Amino acid sequence: MLYTLPDGRIVDLTCVSDVSPIRDFGVDSKSIVKSRLGFTIFLNKREMLDVVDYYHFSDWAIVKKRLNMIREEILSSLEKVESTG
Repeated sequence: MLYTLPDGRIVDLTCVSDVSPIRDFGVDSKSIVKSRLGFTIFLNKREMLDVVDYYHFSDWAIVKKRLNMIREEILSSLEKVESTG
């Protein structure tokens, strides 16, 4: 089963081994005022995909909620894939 991330990347859910909790990736090196929040998708071949969104300190809760929805959707889709075989 394929899952399309908001940035257009496509993940084959049958290759996902784990999904990390949401964490702060720190300040974006290209910006003084933006920080990065996200989670990592671990694939079977030791590959990792970072799902990251940028936030200003006042936007933190909105970005975390959006990322949490994406993460929960991926975990729910993974459960469906695992239950079907």
